[in-house]
Amino acid sequence: MNSNNTMNNIYLKKIPQQGFATIQSSLQQFVQHVYQMQHTSIFYCQSGEALFTIDGHKYRFTPGQLIICPMGSSILLLDITSDFSARLLGLSKHVWLAARSSMSIETIQGIESRTHQGCNSENEKLFINNIFKQVDIMCAEIEAEENAEFCQQNIILLVNSLLLYIKHISKDNGPASKELVTESKDKIFYDFRTLLTQRFREERSVQYYADMLRISTRHLNAVCQRASGQNAKEIIDHHTIIELQVALMYTHKSFQELVNEFRFPDQSYLNRYFKRHTGYSLSEFRCKGVMVD
Repeated sequence: MNSNNTMNNIYLKKIPQQGFATIQSSLQQFVQHVYQMQHTSIFYCQSGEALFTIDGHKYRFTPGQLIICPMGSSILLLDITSDFSARLLGLSKHVWLAARSSMSIETIQGIESRTHQGCNSENEKLFINNIFKQVDIMCAEIEAEENAEFCQQNIILLVNSLLLYIKHISKDNGPASKELVTESKDKIFYDFRTLLTQRFREERSVQYYADMLRISTRHLNAVCQRASGQNAKEIIDHHTIIELQVALMYTHKSFQELVNEFRFPDQSYLNRYFKRHTGYSLSEFRCKGVMVD
């Protein structure tokens, strides 16, 4: 195993232990190798160029650009220049969801898995570099086994600031250009995830999404299994549970408000659904405040 792979393995191990980790990398491990993201990660291109795909869409990654790669997404690096270097910030589920809790899932879906041209001015470049400098300080603190909770809270605030910046520049720059890879199964999975983000509060049946995509449920399940290792129903339920956990932890919505928002028949049904997937009742989870994978 080379030193780059060893360093990357250490980085990946730190994320669940600390809640976050950062590394500077040439991303060689992604070249011509499909990799499914284990954690939500923010990539920042520092030098050189890369050509890659995320969930079937092709992007060119150039200096100053940022991209959010959500957990579960598939990334393939097609080509890189010899001087390519990127900064990665990996986040545990708890830290990521806390950082994005002030934004709707529709907003997050709109800025994930696409490039954003940052550093449009010296002030913006200074802003991004300062965020990563503060991340380095928090990493040093937590690795010294000091102020772990303080460090996590600061990382949450830093990531939230970065997300607000990305949201801002995404409006200024308009839609990112992308080329659809011709692999039809990648497009089906991408379209399914997009549709799910828009309709998961109202529709949670596999049949509904298969009908909307004009394919059979068997075909949809096969596509999902190939792309993510989960069938369509597992993806739908996981997506719903994540958003319920965010609402329970980071809002003051009542259980009845969640019943209405997520179109469940009643509180009893919602409570059984949530406990089946997490092991906690709604009230137990809200009291404990811990994320469940």
